[in-house]
Amino acid sequence: MKSALILTVALTTVSLAQAQQITLKGRVIDEKRQPVPYATVTQAVNELGTATNEAGEFSLRVAKVPQKITIISLGYAPTTVEIKSATDPILITLSSSTVALPEVRVRNPEQVASELVKRAYAKLARHQKQEQYGKAFYRQKQRHNSQYSEFLDAFYDVRFTNQGIGGWQLEQARYATVAEETGVDMSNFSAAVRLIPVFEPKPSRRTLAVPLSPLAEKQFKFQLREVLQDKGQETAVIDFTPRLDLNQPATFGTLYLDFKTAAIRRIESNVPIGNLMTLQFSEGTTLASQTFRMVTDFSAANDSLSRLQSVRADQRIVLSYQGKPDTTEISGNLFFYQNTAKPAAKGYKTTGVNYNDLKQAMKQNYNAKFWRDREVLRASPVEEQVIRDLEKRKAFGSF
Repeated sequence: MKSALILTVALTTVSLAQAQQITLKGRVIDEKRQPVPYATVTQAVNELGTATNEAGEFSLRVAKVPQKITIISLGYAPTTVEIKSATDPILITLSSSTVALPEVRVRNPEQVASELVKRAYAKLARHQKQEQYGKAFYRQKQRHNSQYSEFLDAFYDVRFTNQGIGGWQLEQARYATVAEETGVDMSNFSAAVRLIPVFEPKPSRRTLAVPLSPLAEKQFKFQLREVLQDKGQETAVIDFTPRLDLNQPATFGTLYLDFKTAAIRRIESNVPIGNLMTLQFSEGTTLASQTFRMVTDFSAANDSLSRLQSVRADQRIVLSYQGKPDTTEISGNLFFYQNTAKPAAKGYKTTGVNYNDLKQAMKQNYNAKFWRDREVLRASPVEEQVIRDLEKRKAFGSF
């Protein structure tokens, strides 16, 4: 049986300065009317902004209307719209980027793809020891048999490189969870976000094979699918698959690299998670299937380099319990909202695979003012279904 945890919710107060601002709430969709998750939404004038959530929803505070806002998402043309009213529903449709087919853009797509990947890895390897520091927001949600059963918001101070998260320190967290007899307990799900590397400078048969490593050409096949073109900037979309003779766990998916500089912009990876984690089952329960997908985004930095910007992970586990399907879906989203200097004290502690988010959250004293003042939180709306499911099951309260 799982332990029942409960969420502390602070009363919302608004300062005079905040009251003078206007909150724009809207939704971003594509041409097929599907939500565009994790798109960047900024004010066109000063580039202050936020990002859409999984449902394509956003909340953006502005000083006044009319107000021009710009929406940017990889694979779509940047779009700027003028919002004239904060009371009218805001629905913004993004158009797909212009696409150049590889056979039109280059003569040898496979060779070009391999060379770009090799350059991208070399660039990452040259700067692999450059530690950076920042503040990050992490949101984790778990759904069991179509109903939300766990929710976690956490703010961290983070030490990281482009290879991944080196260490972090919990600042504040809040959570809700429902006690259940069946399903999967994933209280340390963030381990996947922290520990699966972007690139591997010292590959071996004991590690997960990834496409950015010195052995990339021996372990993977690369295919240039298309080239995205936006305002003079070109992004190579490269699919990668493990070679048939590779006898070790390996990811497969898609790389997005700057066609000119080979700077990395995104990695979409399907991970053989069954080779990396062990599930323990009670009597009468067996594993039917499981999938794990990660998306890692990077922002542009100086000298055509990249900086780790966000990591998203989604896992789906289907069990067979007494002959019936039992499905658990977990999602975790970590994004950096502020870069900081190296702390004067010793850097943030390295967190291993056994780090437990919920246990760490329970050690923290709840700071109501902290949650009232988090602009990042106000700009990251939680889908209504999450709140509705957890309220119905009485998961919210105080501790």
